[in-house]
Amino acid sequence: MKRISRVIASILLTTIVATTVGCGTGGTDIRLEGVSLGTVTMEGKPVEGLPSDKINLLLSVSAREMSIASGADGTVLTLSPSGATLEINSSGVSIRGLKPEQIKVEWVINNQE
Repeated sequence: MKRISRVIASILLTTIVATTVGCGTGGTDIRLEGVSLGTVTMEGKPVEGLPSDKINLLLSVSAREMSIASGADGTVLTLSPSGATLEINSSGVSIRGLKPEQIKVEWVINNQE
């Protein structure tokens, strides 16, 4: 639960900054940091076969407004006018309504060994 709260706080802060910067252009970048690949799905299908278990996702979307709904099942961010949704809950992060070219993956490298 602590991890979900941290992810939600990170998303909200990043989204506020990105929306402020990107409002005039019609596009926004949303960054999800430290996402476990075992918990990411796209259009309902799990993302598998990648070389690291942690990634940062950069989503380039058309967003002038974001609505956030939070409940016992998790948090859902809905972006307008694109209609894309990000659902964050205890089982992971689900992304809907984005094309593959709108998603950039950065590998998280942990050098603290």
